[in-house]
Amino acid sequence: MKHIPGKTNTKADILSRKDQVNTKKDNKDVQLLKDKLWQQRTTAEIVIMGENKTREENGILKEIRRNATREKKVVQALERNNGITWEKDGLVYIEGRIYVPNNKKIKEEILKENHDLVDVEHPEQQRMLELLKRNYWWPGLKEDVKRYVQGCFKCQQNKFQHQRKASKLHPLEIP
Repeated sequence: MKHIPGKTNTKADILSRKDQVNTKKDNKDVQLLKDKLWQQRTTAEIVIMGENKTREENGILKEIRRNATREKKVVQALERNNGITWEKDGLVYIEGRIYVPNNKKIKEEILKENHDLVDVEHPEQQRMLELLKRNYWWPGLKEDVKRYVQGCFKCQQNKFQHQRKASKLHPLEIP
């Protein structure tokens, strides 16, 4: 270690800071994140250490239970009884995720709930797909997420352009 006098030390390090600064009351009573950001609005099945705890806030799970239509792949998987697919409390689970039947209203509600959240702030396609895959599954999930995000006005308005800006035009001389 080499000592540098204060006048010549242009970059202050941790050893040269003043110890008289009182930081005990520095951030007292300052709330950075508002309480409404912490309100969870998901209706998904949350698996915590093997225990299933279901929250039904908006009634999406009730709608899934009411809609008993299932695709052939799902019915065949249930008949195989291989441990990957099972039914419990009127819901079909595929690899631990809730199967959503082919109902446009239910799918749109799930997409809206997971895209327009205050704490998530309009996730892009990959992030939204990751959020949905934690709790739900249906055939064509990826395409539905892509369509929903591409149709979101706010997302398209704030989308970052990856192309270079065009240079100024240089008109040709008239012969």
